[in-house]
Amino acid sequence: MKKITLLLLFIVALSVKGQEVVNTGKLIQAGLEDGSKLVNAYITPLNKAIVYGLSDVSYTKISKEQTHRLSLSVKLAAVSIPNEDLSFDVYDLNLQNLEPKDPDKHISPTVFGDSLAVITLVSKQKDLLGRPLIEFDTPGGGQSSSLPLPYLSASYSMDYTNLNVDFIPYFTIPSSDLSIGLIGVAVQQDLGMFIESLDESPFGVSVQTGFSYLFGDADLHVEPDGIYSPVTPTGETTGPYDNQKLNIGYTSLNLGAYVDYDINEKFSVFAGAGYNLGGSNIEINGTYPVYTADPSGTGSVVAEDVDDPLDLSDSFSRSKLDIGARADFERFFIQVNYNMATYGGFGLNLGYKML
Repeated sequence: MKKITLLLLFIVALSVKGQEVVNTGKLIQAGLEDGSKLVNAYITPLNKAIVYGLSDVSYTKISKEQTHRLSLSVKLAAVSIPNEDLSFDVYDLNLQNLEPKDPDKHISPTVFGDSLAVITLVSKQKDLLGRPLIEFDTPGGGQSSSLPLPYLSASYSMDYTNLNVDFIPYFTIPSSDLSIGLIGVAVQQDLGMFIESLDESPFGVSVQTGFSYLFGDADLHVEPDGIYSPVTPTGETTGPYDNQKLNIGYTSLNLGAYVDYDINEKFSVFAGAGYNLGGSNIEINGTYPVYTADPSGTGSVVAEDVDDPLDLSDSFSRSKLDIGARADFERFFIQVNYNMATYGGFGLNLGYKML
């Protein structure tokens, strides 16, 4: 079951920093309704970081002297996670059947939170001796307040217009069972095409729209274990569990306007404002063992196999301000920017001019 968390942390696995692999499969095994709330609270910061990060390196310089140019580059968005999203309060989730074992310890880490700040959850239902029927620890976090999101890009410049394609070739992340891919397209239009005074000025004004889709899938291997109970469960968890599958998808739409200024032939600065919206979807399909307290109140635990236990979708939006600088040489360019927004951060674009 540890592989579930590794898969939910797939973007973090792309960074040079290793992340602690923790167990989230048991969150689903302790009941689908409460488990879905816990998983959602745990991974929502990751979902936001991916949706927003896909739009954080979107500016492309439009040169008034060069009418046609093909460039290839590597982009990196370093998304900053707000402190308030490094943990969540279990009491805010209004769980139906679970509660903290220690009422004073109810703050649990999210996927980016403290790896050691786990808390113990128990079922509200008790056996005949007054013991909770189910007990388990929440997962720890990856101990990181940022998310590095790297991807490749190709840009083709025409008269006053840049076409841009971002991509991650579909591949399997090393040391995991997850395969991912990314495709994104964007168009940036310089208004100097319509306003003659801008065409003759060191200042430039442009507008942009872009859309990205990151997707992935993996086989899972969740077997009946990980949940402690003082009583022997009734029912059956017989499987087989060879059809388990994780499917993920993230969409990101970015709308923006930029003003840039040419300091000289090589160096320029830019600033912009934009609006970013998108959504996330995580599905866990197949057959999984689930343990719940007997609803009849007899002090026993019911075990059953459940098909397609998780389908979580969410949407996010934000406004942002962007400032940056760029250096253009004969064949190479480097661009840096800073996003001022919720889940803001730094962006880097290193490229080679093919034509």
